[in-house]
Amino acid sequence: MACGTPMVSFKVGGVPDLVRPGITGYLAIPENAEDFCQGIMQLLEDDKAREEMSQNCREIAVEEYPLKLQAQKYVELYEKLLEI
Repeated sequence: MACGTPMVSFKVGGVPDLVRPGITGYLAIPENAEDFCQGIMQLLEDDKAREEMSQNCREIAVEEYPLKLQAQKYVELYEKLLEI
């Protein structure tokens, strides 16, 4: 996301937290190769949609996942682990 690259992935695990269909990429049905291929083709063939998603990816990464916030989360995690 930080590189502004729209993603195509399966809708499993934590991936749906990052991939927002039509906004930052395409979420395929788990283990459905045809659906996954459809997502790839959609991004390759639709220059306008790919560019919009690319801009969205970068904006979301900068706004929601800034380096300072991530560093603070690591510090909080380490402090919590040291308490145990």
